[in-house]
Amino acid sequence: MQLHRSKAQLEDNGFQVVLVGLGTPDQAEAFKKQFSLSFPIICDPEKKLYQTYGLGRGSVASMASPSLLLKGLKTLSRGHTPGVPQGDVMQMPGVFLIDTSGNIRYAHYSKDPSDNPSVETLLALKDIF
Repeated sequence: MQLHRSKAQLEDNGFQVVLVGLGTPDQAEAFKKQFSLSFPIICDPEKKLYQTYGLGRGSVASMASPSLLLKGLKTLSRGHTPGVPQGDVMQMPGVFLIDTSGNIRYAHYSKDPSDNPSVETLLALKDIF
């Protein structure tokens, strides 16, 4: 996970990463253990935060996009196999930079589940705070 590999760099630049997932607290703990993550995870099985931030559901086309398929093949070629999907697999993700006053300073609405801004892109935005 790119964020995990860059955790120190992000924190050194004033970022605090918080993940939001559709699972239960037990599923979030299992996810953290599986990927050795130390980020806090907010569990949102009712999708209230997803709705608040305007994150919709993907289409069949977005779930079968060439970008997503290519990234999936690269992941498989590195020996990583996907787990059993949990929750709403059509729920689209996003990335938000929120200042200490709660204002959204940057919003990225993913086009498919693999569409995330790079750590470099996020670090370049630190000056907007």
